[in-house]
Amino acid sequence: MRPWAHMREEPPPTGLGRGWLGGKGWAGVGIIAAFTLMAVFAHGLAHYSPTATFAAWQPPSTAHWLGTDDYGQDVFSQVVYGSRASLVVGGLAGLLSGVIGTAVGLVAGYVRGIGSEILMRFVDLMLVIPALALMIIIGAFLPSVGQGAQILIIGALSWLWMARSIRSQVMSERERGYVAAARIVGLSDGEIMLREVLPNVVPIVIANLVMVITAAILVQASLNFLGIGNPATVSWGSMLSLAFTDDAILQGAWWWIVPPGICIALFAYGFVLLGNDVLDRYARGREG
Repeated sequence: MRPWAHMREEPPPTGLGRGWLGGKGWAGVGIIAAFTLMAVFAHGLAHYSPTATFAAWQPPSTAHWLGTDDYGQDVFSQVVYGSRASLVVGGLAGLLSGVIGTAVGLVAGYVRGIGSEILMRFVDLMLVIPALALMIIIGAFLPSVGQGAQILIIGALSWLWMARSIRSQVMSERERGYVAAARIVGLSDGEIMLREVLPNVVPIVIANLVMVITAAILVQASLNFLGIGNPATVSWGSMLSLAFTDDAILQGAWWWIVPPGICIALFAYGFVLLGNDVLDRYARGREG
């Protein structure tokens, strides 16, 4: 028991103690898990190598479940292997954004003074600039944009709204009695932020994190669709880009367009379900 526990105001419940997730959250976890397993076991699930060639423009059949593209490559195999790019780039870029956004929001919300104001004015300035357009410009000036570069570009520019959201909650938490009690017993600002405030905004961090990962997945697909990425790497975005460039619509090759589009939307939707469920349960816990 901490020495100031008898004199502190207990923080409000987060709403997660009665079980982390509801039905909506578990549905999101199920979708995310399915795509994660697809990426991990792509070699066993795919019928062929994503670069193996057959007759072009074949419709779906027992030999090629989702047909072939104009290069004669099996679309199902490309969809399966393409999940890896979305999982790696979207996941790691989202985590990078989450770390930056949490740190900035925590510091800007807890620390008073000119430093906090300057930090948030910088965030406001960056929010005015269209993030996707800025990523495209940065990518155009790089000699090559592989997965590592995509992770850094997306991760470094996707944390702004998360920082603002966490800052708002931290500003509320810093006025509570348990924070004042921690100051009285001599804890430093860093200790209070990490040991007292941060645990009480974890649900907000989690909800924002999954939303940031969702945005990173969509941005990664957009960059690949626009040709800003390694063309040798199979991804859902690059599949859509090639299908658009090679007139898949005019050829009636819906099987080249629809599956990667559905995968992008469904994978992102899994994170949306998870994030919304965490936020809903957090809000109900604070009210009750």
